Amino acid sequence: MTDYEKLIKLFYYILKRMKKEWNNQLQGINYSQYLILKSLVHSGPQKAAHLTEVTQLTPGAITSATDKLVAEGYTERKGDKEDRRVVYLEITEKGKELVESLAQEQNNVTIRFFQGLPEEDIQHLIRIYNKISNNLEQ
Repeated sequence: MTDYEKLIKLFYYILKRMKKEWNNQLQGINYSQYLILKSLVHSGPQKAAHLTEVTQLTPGAITSATDKLVAEGYTERKGDKEDRRVVYLEITEKGKELVESLAQEQNNVTIRFFQGLPEEDIQHLIRIYNKISNNLEQ
């Protein structure tokens, strides 16, 4: 097995484990619903079509997820004042509080991933992550 193959295998394993740990923090919503709530917090009210682009979910998945978010009181649907056919999804205060709480929990979980690493390794990871981030931007 080449070093790149080892790296890829380890990367996917870690990514899978991290996602599982983050999902354990979601307090009764799923990851798709969390993505929708985060998008609403950062970008304000949005149409379902825009949420499909932002979250990379199918229109059916968006409808199902948003129905549940509305039912739980985390979001609400608001009609456009000028065009009644247009409906926006808007986050509620309850939804904002949930996102804030989940973001803090995710940060706490993520910090645990790096516990025990020496400062030198943390600096190497920062350098490596910056390089990866630059690669993704190109």
